[in-house]
Amino acid sequence: MISEFPLFLFTTLAGVAAGAYVVSVAFPVGKDAKKTWLFPLVCLVLLAVGLAGLPLHLGRPERLFVALSQPGAMIAQEAYWSIALGVILLIDLVISKTKGSSPRGLRIVGGIAALGLMFVMSNAYFVSIGVSAWASWQTFLLFILGDLAMGAALLALLESDLMKNGTYLTASAVLSVLAAVGVVLETVHFASVGASMVLLIIGAVVVAVAAVLQFMAKSGKMSTATAAKVAFACAFVGIALARYGFYAACAL
Repeated sequence: MISEFPLFLFTTLAGVAAGAYVVSVAFPVGKDAKKTWLFPLVCLVLLAVGLAGLPLHLGRPERLFVALSQPGAMIAQEAYWSIALGVILLIDLVISKTKGSSPRGLRIVGGIAALGLMFVMSNAYFVSIGVSAWASWQTFLLFILGDLAMGAALLALLESDLMKNGTYLTASAVLSVLAAVGVVLETVHFASVGASMVLLIIGAVVVAVAAVLQFMAKSGKMSTATAAKVAFACAFVGIALARYGFYAACAL
């Protein structure tokens, strides 16, 4: 297991939640009053489990409080933005459960918080001058596009009506394509610094499969229900593999 596994857990799970919330701003979810609370609940659970990776990364949980007292620290910024998004998700969950729908304004604010989280997660590695494989602009593509692709796929899994929306299916497939391209560009950078590219290459291929499935669902060549499940699995596994390979470069 890689030494950075807690951070891998954090950026992958929290990234799914953040990406899904950003996409939900453009494609509102929760039209069914009986299930409108499911989306914020799933995002909140993913964020909470992922956030547990931050204190685990520090070795001793109490060290996180020390880190939080230093606003300039990358781990503190990640924690601040995670907490902000978590609060919004909790409010969304409560309102959705009691009122049957979530205010549009709240989703927009949450989307901004989610974008902020995705940016600081990417920037934390971009500024890591000690690891040449991380300190490149491609890192932003790997993380941000990967989060959006996974998030869009999760959104479709939770909101089946979106799989009947041609515009959504196109947008989701394009995000998967862009995420795969982002992984490929990161792979090229890894090659230039002599880092292992194997997991990134495999990850790019698996994410590309998600895009193919989404395009097939749009054209009616595949069941939308099946496409939603398999596309999410491919997007998540593909990005996870690429990120595992990304973190493995720390051992160089």
